[in-house]
Amino acid sequence: MQRRALLAAMGGLAAAPALAQPQAWPSRPIRLIIPYPPGGATDTLARPFAERMRARLGQAVVIENRGGAATTIGMEAAARAAPDGYTLVMNADNIAYFPLLYRRLPYDLFRDFVAVSNIASTGLVLAINPRLPANDLQEFVALLKREPDRYAFANPSLGAPHHLGYELFAREAGVKMLQVEYRGGGPALNDVLAGHAHLGVFSLGAVSQHFQSGTLRPLAILSPRRSAIAPDVPTTAEAGLPRVLSAINFMLFAPAATPPEVIASLNAACLAVMEESALREQLTRAGFEVMTSTPDEAMAILRAERDRWAPILAGLNLNLD
Repeated sequence: MQRRALLAAMGGLAAAPALAQPQAWPSRPIRLIIPYPPGGATDTLARPFAERMRARLGQAVVIENRGGAATTIGMEAAARAAPDGYTLVMNADNIAYFPLLYRRLPYDLFRDFVAVSNIASTGLVLAINPRLPANDLQEFVALLKREPDRYAFANPSLGAPHHLGYELFAREAGVKMLQVEYRGGGPALNDVLAGHAHLGVFSLGAVSQHFQSGTLRPLAILSPRRSAIAPDVPTTAEAGLPRVLSAINFMLFAPAATPPEVIASLNAACLAVMEESALREQLTRAGFEVMTSTPDEAMAILRAERDRWAPILAGLNLNLD
């Protein structure tokens, strides 16, 4: 009896280390925070991405929309989450220059997060009301110089990539327009369509149907190459303003102390998912271009965006707190 008890105890001790081993990641659902309300560009990208990540990882990827305060609510929630690979956040790369706009952010992007991968990009396009007497970008610039301060730019949000794309255009072209501020891209687009404002900078996927119907006239895409969904729209370089470049990169982030092996697994899953032809076709139709990266490459993109826009933001002297 004593011998059996001793063997049982020894067996229990032998089994203890195996019981103490951590479970392989992922062993439960993953939360993907989208720091915007449902229906926007980030949400539109995240939903098919999350579904395919579920199939790749074998665990549900549950989207949690936590919009508000210029994405601060969602980003702060992600920064404070346990760094265990079960909380992720998707956001656009313009958050890299948020410290130049918001002085009291409750998180530090480069301290509190690690980028998992760049996921996709969407081009921005300069477009005008088609009733204006300008058929291309050079004619529009000439119009603005002949009649300064007569025409208005529909600004969807101070400090947004659309706004900074306009500021870069105005600086490079040597023109000035009135600026009308709106609460989002939808109202800005509606006023350009109606002729109450004259120029907008829009996400390409949001306005390509208006190019086809003739209700909006594209002047140039603010990208180094033409887009597959609007192949007839010239780039700014082709239109004579090669330094006017602005796009929105969407990235996946995890809390900074997430184990490197989990980040590597997530990155590998992202790259595999974004190579799926059906997903690439779906995103192309929605105005996205698939652009994946390593974590280091994604962080380099963020630093480059911060440094590129710093001089323009300093000149604008914006403080959005």
